[in-house]
Amino acid sequence: MKILAIATDNFEFYYDLVRELKQRDIPFLSLSPHDRIPDNVGVILTTPPEEPLIEHDNVIGIDEDIRMGVRIALNALSGKSSYHVMVVGIDPGFRPGVVLLGDGKVLETAYAESPETVRDLIERYMAGYDFHTMVVKVGHGDKTNRNRTLNSLKGLPLRIEIVNEEYTTHHVDSPDIEAAKKIAISLGEIAYGPHHVEATDGEIKEMQRRSRIQSDGEITISKDLAQQVVEGKLKLREAIGKQREGKG
Repeated sequence: MKILAIATDNFEFYYDLVRELKQRDIPFLSLSPHDRIPDNVGVILTTPPEEPLIEHDNVIGIDEDIRMGVRIALNALSGKSSYHVMVVGIDPGFRPGVVLLGDGKVLETAYAESPETVRDLIERYMAGYDFHTMVVKVGHGDKTNRNRTLNSLKGLPLRIEIVNEEYTTHHVDSPDIEAAKKIAISLGEIAYGPHHVEATDGEIKEMQRRSRIQSDGEITISKDLAQQVVEGKLKLREAIGKQREGKG
């Protein structure tokens, strides 16, 4: 079985690339650009300046977008340049868990920084892969963050579905990524909008608790600021700053 190799003397590039590959649980070999290439290496990742130094049929010089470079490398390694159906499964939350399937195989997993930045991930998937059809499936739980996620996807030329998680395999105690995988392979219904976002009392109290944790116990943001954070109108650090300045 062919594997990936990293061939570089650039420590910063090596560190970023190793972190990306380990997050995806992808095996790899570490080399210098001047090393002999083992026979089991199928694709080599390196920096553009080091690319001419490596004698191999499949060398990919990655400039700035590490994730895009890894996508290209994995496609080259698998020999699969196009996918018939790609599915994005999303477990909604304050930091949604996201999984990308290509013809049933897990290609990528990630945590979005917020419900709104799920759109950024999907747009990168759309740009980074060749596919016939892409479907986005969002779990129906966590109504506030679910609706924030759905609203962020408005206008994308994709089929957007809501999956009733009650009919998926029980995953209450599963990490968000595992839940996203189960959502991705479950049947859903088209997500017709609009999707109203309104924070609950419980979500407001939870955000106030998070503000205390993030500020090392110094600040508890007001209910109004907490509501704005829950509804995606402010970031938590911005709300803490406003409260600190007496603007809460």
